[in-house]
Amino acid sequence: MRSEASSRNERGSTLVESLVAIGLFGLVMAAVGNLLITHIRMEGLNIVQTTAIGLAQRELEDLRAIQYSEIVSRAATQTIGGIQYTITTTVTADSPAPNEKSINTVVTWTDRSGSQSYALNAIYTAVTR
Repeated sequence: MRSEASSRNERGSTLVESLVAIGLFGLVMAAVGNLLITHIRMEGLNIVQTTAIGLAQRELEDLRAIQYSEIVSRAATQTIGGIQYTITTTVTADSPAPNEKSINTVVTWTDRSGSQSYALNAIYTAVTR
């Protein structure tokens, strides 16, 4: 015959143990869910920032493709992924030296975080032969 002590060990978990286990599982899942939400938000911000950087680089490459004498200040807007980017390029002639142009390209946009911007600076020089 079995003793009463051994039958107590075979009954399984108690209600309290089950509630504690469910509570711990819930806490872990809440933390993992919060981590996933944060990751998704950061990924979205990274996509928007990468797009702005690409627009600034493309603007400088577009300027590089035209004649040195035709490089002037300009502004444009472009909408990508529902976000409007404003690209402003300021050209300063003979800066920092004669026959050089200082170019400052700023891309601005507004997202859930508010107004954001990315600036890219370059110096182009006149090539003479």
